[in-house]
Amino acid sequence: MINLLSFNQQQQIVVRRGISAFIFCLTFVLIGYFVIALPLPLLNTPESRLIFSLRCQIFPVLMLFAGIVAVGNGRFSSPAINPLANAESEAMRINLRYLSNTLEQFVLFFVGSLILSTFLDTYSIKLIPILATLFVLGRIAFWIGYLKEPIERAFGLGVTLYPTIAVLIYDAYRVLFFNS
Repeated sequence: MINLLSFNQQQQIVVRRGISAFIFCLTFVLIGYFVIALPLPLLNTPESRLIFSLRCQIFPVLMLFAGIVAVGNGRFSSPAINPLANAESEAMRINLRYLSNTLEQFVLFFVGSLILSTFLDTYSIKLIPILATLFVLGRIAFWIGYLKEPIERAFGLGVTLYPTIAVLIYDAYRVLFFNS
């Protein structure tokens, strides 16, 4: 059992936000999967499920694009137009870190989602848009939290990362033990 009292105040915040993110993700996936009826086309071949999964990646990749736009606009309208001038404002540094972290997270999410789609059937493929939505919500929460107070990015990081970890573990398990 984790003793929160042994952590400093910032660590306690991160742990609480991480637990909240885990509960949020679990609730979101369960409601999305079992309660909300997602109208999906008949995806009865592995190829059609893979194509569907690729198409769902547009929304997570737009979060990456938003970071590129924010950094580009910030550079264009400031002395940081020269990236070697070390003239980045705090907001610019946060946007750069958001962009870097989003790229890292997206690569893992993208690969994990595509592999996952090869294991899912016609019914369970609805996990892909649910996970893509969680990715987007996580990135928004991460960015807003970071801009508000950097330690507050923890919830958004958890919402982005926990589902990806679960998907990668599941993918590795299926490849190792049930590669069919």
